[in-house]
Amino acid sequence: MVAYLHAAPPPDASMPGGPDALDLQGGAGGWVLLVGDTPRPTVAEALVREGFDSVHVDGARAALARLGVEAGGTLPDAAPMAPKAELPRLVIIDADLPDGDGFSLCGVLRADPKCAHLPVLLMAKCAEEFHRDLAAGVGADEYLVEPVEARDVAMLARLKAGRRGEEDVYDAHTSTLPLGALLRALLSGVRSGRVVLSEDSGALFFRHGLAVDAAFHGERGILAFRRLLCFGSGAYTVTFGPELQRGSFSMDRQFLCEQVEPALERFEQLRVKGLPLAARLTVDFARLAQELPSLPEDVEQVVRLFDGRRTVRAMLLECRFPEALAYEAATRLFMLGVLVPAILVEERERARESAGPPRLFEPALAPDSESEPGRDAS
Repeated sequence: MVAYLHAAPPPDASMPGGPDALDLQGGAGGWVLLVGDTPRPTVAEALVREGFDSVHVDGARAALARLGVEAGGTLPDAAPMAPKAELPRLVIIDADLPDGDGFSLCGVLRADPKCAHLPVLLMAKCAEEFHRDLAAGVGADEYLVEPVEARDVAMLARLKAGRRGEEDVYDAHTSTLPLGALLRALLSGVRSGRVVLSEDSGALFFRHGLAVDAAFHGERGILAFRRLLCFGSGAYTVTFGPELQRGSFSMDRQFLCEQVEPALERFEQLRVKGLPLAARLTVDFARLAQELPSLPEDVEQVVRLFDGRRTVRAMLLECRFPEALAYEAATRLFMLGVLVPAILVEERERARESAGPPRLFEPALAPDSESEPGRDAS
């Protein structure tokens, strides 16, 4: 039975790991400059896991010297202007530095032709009301307030490695930067913008640390948000800028981490180890009648969607239950034998048809001449 379930079509090239997956620039050889009086070992380790090297300097002067820049422009005695490939992929600067402040340092980098394109993240130990406006004024790519998880910083570094030219638009792929991890990182900052899938009809909108709206396959709002995180795959773009989307819900990072991520993890475990999303299942009604007394009443909403034509993925998209819950219910029904591969039923029907119509009215065979009464044996 398992062999039938896994006889699915070849994976789409646009799916994670397919040949069209973007080769992001943040791979081997890229490095990130950390500027601050206190080293950040957890951030450095997270960056290494994402394929970056990290270099730490303790202040603004050391950072400018490392980049070959001074307040008035590139240092005259510096080495010839290095190509972009030799510059860091990202600069992470503490808001408070022993010899200045991170906002001023960011402004200096933005004024230098060689470093103006570099993504810059500003990190503050405590939030100040004017910091967000000040960060925007000096051209920082993001402003983060501690405590910040190292994995979120690494995810932002991965995203910034896919910058599209000089625009504030970034290319990424779910195989290297899953939507859930991306959203968690985006909500740790204060920027606004949108995430748009390139091949799927889906989009996600965020504003000042909140997810505010989503659209996916004709759905809108929180339902589209859940399905986008579960089923959205392939290449996508992240565009930063004023987001005027009115919004249909409001979700902060804490709610995402505590309520949404556990369900996403369960869904991913089922996707990897459970029923293939491409499997077509149908109902064994005899088995259903046996198991029905032990099943919840609302399981009917899951069972009725398995008609032998829908795939598991189609069922999950039509069912109004949360995706992880519906997936778990379908897996349980399959283990009980209530759901069976549709191909087995189809093969049984074909075998029945090949045997021909049932012989219900066959004529009686003529009796042997030896046994017929009244006939002369000679």
